Amino acid sequence: MNDTKLRRAMNGILIVLAALLAFSQPPTDAHPTFGGIRLLEGYSAKRGGAVDATAWTIRAESGLRIEFEAGPNEGSWADPRDINKYAWYREQILHRFMVRFALVKPGMKTQWEPNESRGLPPGNILLVTYLLDGPKSTHTANFSAKLANSAELGDALLMIVTFDPSKGAF
Repeated sequence: MNDTKLRRAMNGILIVLAALLAFSQPPTDAHPTFGGIRLLEGYSAKRGGAVDATAWTIRAESGLRIEFEAGPNEGSWADPRDINKYAWYREQILHRFMVRFALVKPGMKTQWEPNESRGLPPGNILLVTYLLDGPKSTHTANFSAKLANSAELGDALLMIVTFDPSKGAF
């Protein structure tokens, strides 16, 4: 194969690779997301409004709704000082950030009870807090979700743990 044919073949391969890369990426506006969060099929995200925070809502056709707020003075929704209100509480490092996970006990009414409770009894609310500026930070990103069952818990966690504050856009 001479140099001209080799160059043409290489150019053709590069063009095909570039086209594959361009068309293999999902459109950036197909699913509006924040902080790189990946939504499961059947879920959508919508930006909301808050006084001095960023707010989003993730919603499923099935009824599950995940609320999100982030800001410099939000504080920790999953708070270790409230451990007696939780069925379980855990802390974990994700994407280089300390993250607090808590599940409000069944029957426990807290300030996290949503206005739209879907007819569910009090409690069973997942709270997740990303501490954005260290372990004592009030600059946080918080999620809450009123859960009907373990499948909703699984869906909420699968999406929330994909949130990466370093990806911004929230």
